[in-house]
Amino acid sequence: MKIQKIIISIGGNIKSEDGSHPVHIGMKAIKSLKTFSINVTQQSNWYETEPIPKSNQPNFFNCIIFANTPLSALEVLNSLHKIEHMLGRRRNLENEPRIIDLDLIDYSNTILHKKEITIPHPRAHQRRFVMEPLAELDVNWIHPILKKNVKEILTKLYDQKIKILTKDDF
Repeated sequence: MKIQKIIISIGGNIKSEDGSHPVHIGMKAIKSLKTFSINVTQQSNWYETEPIPKSNQPNFFNCIIFANTPLSALEVLNSLHKIEHMLGRRRNLENEPRIIDLDLIDYSNTILHKKEITIPHPRAHQRRFVMEPLAELDVNWIHPILKKNVKEILTKLYDQKIKILTKDDF
């Protein structure tokens, strides 16, 4: 079975029922990935951003991880949904506040359009909270459809506010 290189976005903007900060929930999610044969190789810093689309929701906390896995893209997506559920996420409304959000951004530069999965993530290139931490890990990453590197994509996203976090922030 071939090992695939994947990129996952991790985020959240509300505390869990036990009062855990979204960054701590994200760290639990990262630890859970190994159980699903997803082995993290790199992690970006955590970033704080306003919700997209803009709303009166609390700010989001996001990071990007690079990982290796023998799983198919759909198996990865299903694993991410299982981890979200384990950590308390319930999907009710689109763009609602959430305890945890795990998105498969890239799967070995594959382009995939199926009913149950789209790779690369269809809105990743429109979100600074994805592109900024991705650039931190690999400034040479190229979007498989747009054929633009992450730095070129970022030039269109600088109007979106973002703050890199330190350990004191969470």
